[in-house]
Amino acid sequence: MLVQLMKDVGAWIVTVLIIFGAPACSGVIGGQDEILIGLTNDAARFVIQPQQPNPVNTGLPSLDALNRKWQVQRMTPVFPDVSPNDAAAVRHGLAGVYKLMVPKGTNLRAMIQEYQSDPNVAYAEINTPVETK
Repeated sequence: MLVQLMKDVGAWIVTVLIIFGAPACSGVIGGQDEILIGLTNDAARFVIQPQQPNPVNTGLPSLDALNRKWQVQRMTPVFPDVSPNDAAAVRHGLAGVYKLMVPKGTNLRAMIQEYQSDPNVAYAEINTPVETK
């Protein structure tokens, strides 16, 4: 009887995970509306106003075109006090990391694929909040 109860509880947990995890498979993650991009070190040096960039006038035409296409509303540096000319920041990949805010319902997976194909972008990923305890 205990074994059957454990199987039933396990099946229930899997069902809940599938149901509530389904939006993640579609590219819309729990209502999140942002991705993170890391620019290549060379590209990061060309961003106009790196602390408050205009998403459609970054100084990188290919990035501007992607930001227009995906209707990026805001482009915020993840490390606002880091200069793209700081050798230590460049060495550790902290220069040129931005959070891109887009309209709710945007297919983030498709968006990431396009950003990853841009030669100015070193990486693009969903901004997944992490909680530490």
